[in-house]
Amino acid sequence: MRDAKRRWASVIAAALALSSTACGGNTDEQPVTAGKYDGAPVTIEFWGSKPNLKVLAEEFTKQGTPITVKFVEQAGAVELTKNLRNAFTSGGGPCVFDTATEDLNSLASDGIAADLTGALKPSQTDYSPAAWNAVQSGGKMYGVPASSIPNFMLYNAPAFQRAGLPYPKTWEEFIEAGKKLKSQGVKIYNLAGEDYTTYLYLAWQAGAQWWQLKGDGWKVAVDSAPTAKSAEVLQQLIDNDLVEKISYNEFAAMMQDYNGGKIASRQLSTWQTQSMQNKLTTGLGQWEPAPNPTFAGEAPANVSFTRVYAVNSKCANKDAAAYFAHWISTNPSAVGLAADGSKGVAWFPAVANPKPYIKATQPTALLGRYADAWQSVVENAVTTQKGDWTYGPDAASAFKVLADLWGKAVARQIRVADIAPQLQQWIVSDLKQSGITVVP
Repeated sequence: MRDAKRRWASVIAAALALSSTACGGNTDEQPVTAGKYDGAPVTIEFWGSKPNLKVLAEEFTKQGTPITVKFVEQAGAVELTKNLRNAFTSGGGPCVFDTATEDLNSLASDGIAADLTGALKPSQTDYSPAAWNAVQSGGKMYGVPASSIPNFMLYNAPAFQRAGLPYPKTWEEFIEAGKKLKSQGVKIYNLAGEDYTTYLYLAWQAGAQWWQLKGDGWKVAVDSAPTAKSAEVLQQLIDNDLVEKISYNEFAAMMQDYNGGKIASRQLSTWQTQSMQNKLTTGLGQWEPAPNPTFAGEAPANVSFTRVYAVNSKCANKDAAAYFAHWISTNPSAVGLAADGSKGVAWFPAVANPKPYIKATQPTALLGRYADAWQSVVENAVTTQKGDWTYGPDAASAFKVLADLWGKAVARQIRVADIAPQLQQWIVSDLKQSGITVVP
């Protein structure tokens, strides 16, 4: 594992071509382009972390190409990655699988995700700039953008109306609104002890860049002014007792508080609204979408995580796999199905023009009379995405450390500001132990 990281880091930092298996082995040629397939009839396997991804394979099959796709459902993203690694070690696995950008560099470093640079370059204009940049490292591409998922806010309109409050435009206003809502027995937000994403996304929004390729190594800047600025917002929310701390392991209890308006806001993306809509009853129709608060004096911004279709470097038919992955991420019928919250997976499209698909993601019952705001708020989220983020080669491992530190901060065992220096130290040490150059 560390040898794979070392080879990956030195090669990618120099922006040179990484072989299709960094662990040494398969050196099959790159497919010419993901935009066409002229080969013989083949069968490829597609592993999906969500059952409704099957509809994409079925839609592709209707096109009558020489490629037959066998869909294999996995029991979630964690199980998919675990099973993928086991299968790869045994010499097999699927040709195509879905993953997230935070895991992509790790999968590439271990030789699992094939280099698709040559295949995808001709199709760059098919994707949004944010999605395109998210699947690159050092000018190389190890996945096909599947979904670019921007964040925004949902507010419990009756709770804010009873308090006589407008929706906060800045995080400073968010804290003040939380204080007024608290006086009425309402928490403004929920911070789950195991879910560090609010910390990560707020740091990202503030301008942090925790990993950056620089010269022949990696610059690590977790412990930075932007991260500290975001930590201060979160610390004030915790210190003033403005947030609930319900774990996602107690999802029913969390939904009950949203149902009763006891928690007045959520920061989320399109796919999460479908789950919320399915779980609420009396709380339906009370939630209004609005842009993310900003930091005072800064331009509107939100962050988005990216789902990816990657190709197994041991796949015998990479050209067919790349064509299929590109087709399901850009074909209008496939993109529409993926965006649909009932037929598909409510993944927001990574295509250059996602506007035609926004309506399909709308949770009408959840929003009720506030549904008219959906299109404009989501469009705003798309146009204000911050794309300047790179996940380092040890991101997956680092986030396990972050999860532990975040849990302690939520439980008030440490300060939120204590997370960054400890995480910085861990990442730097981990990279150096892997033989990876860390630069100032």
